[in-house]
Amino acid sequence: MGMSILEIYNNISVQQYKTDMGFKALVEGVHDNVYVIPEYQRKYRWSKTQVEELASSLIRELPIPPIYTYRNEKGQLEILDGQQRVMSLYFYYIGKFFKSKKKSGFDYQEIDVDSAGNFAAALEKKYELIPTDFYMNIGDERCDISYSHLPAKLRLKVDYLSISVVEIKISNQEKKDEILHKIFANLNSGGEKLSPQELRNGIYPCAFNRAMKKINEENEIWRKLWGTINDKCKDLEMLYRLSALKTYVVYAKKEYKIEAYGNSTTALIDKFAEKSFSFHDEKIVEYVNSLEQFISRLNISRTYFLKTALIEGLYVVFEKRQMRCEITDGICEAILSKKFFRDSTAGGTTGMANMNKRWKGIYGVLSKYDQ
Repeated sequence: MGMSILEIYNNISVQQYKTDMGFKALVEGVHDNVYVIPEYQRKYRWSKTQVEELASSLIRELPIPPIYTYRNEKGQLEILDGQQRVMSLYFYYIGKFFKSKKKSGFDYQEIDVDSAGNFAAALEKKYELIPTDFYMNIGDERCDISYSHLPAKLRLKVDYLSISVVEIKISNQEKKDEILHKIFANLNSGGEKLSPQELRNGIYPCAFNRAMKKINEENEIWRKLWGTINDKCKDLEMLYRLSALKTYVVYAKKEYKIEAYGNSTTALIDKFAEKSFSFHDEKIVEYVNSLEQFISRLNISRTYFLKTALIEGLYVVFEKRQMRCEITDGICEAILSKKFFRDSTAGGTTGMANMNKRWKGIYGVLSKYDQ
């Protein structure tokens, strides 16, 4: 017999404490590493225009959504939701922004605030920031609203404008990670949507996730084929996709099957991400080796690499049929030209029947080269 609704209610272990904090106190807290960005947060990627719109809202005293935080073991407040806003307010406060419009963003995992002393110094060790003025339109006039240029009276007013900071407290520490990940998912279910992989990064930060990020960032063949690291984590998601196929695809009696597969690779990857959260070190090494061995055999052009149905099929055949030949443009072209591949991708690529047909056909082509 399951718990009653009253028992469930009595077992709730999360409380929220709301504090109205002045703008200056908040951004100085960021500067001094009191407010920190946890590893699972997505990259900062707001534009200067978005920073100006937020600063304009601040000056006009328009409401700014609350910042949700959790106090970690060091006493710092980890930002669960609102990090884009907090960092934008910080850039406005220090009067600096990225020199390159194409690279107006940064990855929190690439900076070391502890050794640099403060957030601005840590950023400038890795990224090129330049003094920046911020503007807003008042009627037909474009007005300079840069923090350092504000009249003293207005700047003092802005310093004490309230921004709500909600601190999440969890009494049941055994379930802390599970609860935090659920809160993160709930907070990020609206507004500017996270990509599926960004959400997985937040809900399931773990040793496996870090190992995949390391491959994604450091494997030279992988990076050459993908190009610039994808802001929406499409490249990282591909590593998860292949790993999910390694886990759930079974080859038996000359057929490929995925147990309890609902024709959704997104759901399959989500299921795998949850499973990977508890992987031990040896298991992680197994996946890393499998992926890196496969990647090492990709001697192909980016044109072929970006065909997801082709790459996942090649990986499944390599993993389940122990193929070890080098993959070349010629092999890719031979596969793409076959009727089985055209037929299995014409009406959707994720149906089990199409996958089975495609993977068997790919094996037939590869077996001619895998001598």
